Amino acid sequence: MADHVFDETTDINQWAQRMPHIGLGDTVFLGTEVPLIKFFANATFNKIRRPFVLITHNSDASVPTHHFKWVLDSEKILAWFASNPDHTHKKLLPIPIGLANARWPHGNVSVFKQAFDFDRKPFAQRTTLLYVNFQVKNSRVARSKALKWALGLPNVTHSQVTSHELYLRELGNAKFVLSPPGHGLDCHRTWEAILMGSVPIVLRSRLDPLFTDAAVLIVDDWNALSIEYLQSLDYNRAPNEILFAKYWRKRLMDAARRQ
Repeated sequence: MADHVFDETTDINQWAQRMPHIGLGDTVFLGTEVPLIKFFANATFNKIRRPFVLITHNSDASVPTHHFKWVLDSEKILAWFASNPDHTHKKLLPIPIGLANARWPHGNVSVFKQAFDFDRKPFAQRTTLLYVNFQVKNSRVARSKALKWALGLPNVTHSQVTSHELYLRELGNAKFVLSPPGHGLDCHRTWEAILMGSVPIVLRSRLDPLFTDAAVLIVDDWNALSIEYLQSLDYNRAPNEILFAKYWRKRLMDAARRQ
């Protein structure tokens, strides 16, 4: 999807040579490791001659864009698409953390495809109203509050299955999925839920613009929700285009046209 890729797999010694070849409106992918971003910004950015679209992704980390506001403000940046953005800016646009990297067991593409094809029930036929399955240790304060709220409600399914196949099958039978923040604001569970036709419930955050075209329930406080309210909602036609490359190709092309 990107015209140029700079991450841990590329030779950092060749970056400076490649920067002048970035063309007008090109998309540049940059890994989110802080040393890579610092090197890109401080050692090679000034060698780029034409305005371009920047994408940063491939870890849970928030890109410390507040340290690189001068990059965002540069006329050479048409748009910066970032996973887990750490602040707001008119040119800083959130993108999904998405599903886990395919190199991990919980990122196995074949398992996702099997579940997507066979384990997604129609919304009205799902028997689990609210599904809860996460480890508190990954974001102790935020997740503890979410879990405490959920366990105080009736008819909540608190699952602790570790099999990824069974977890996806349970998502495919759930209407709503509690999805508090992970290591960053975003987490894989939100996108696994959307993939399986469930509606993730998330806290209001800088990621809100990301969910404009997705079936996601955004709340200011977990305590504002009730079982009765969830039962009143109908998401039989929940969109999932945001999960697929075609949607993001268009977003990137639209950003490139701002030149």
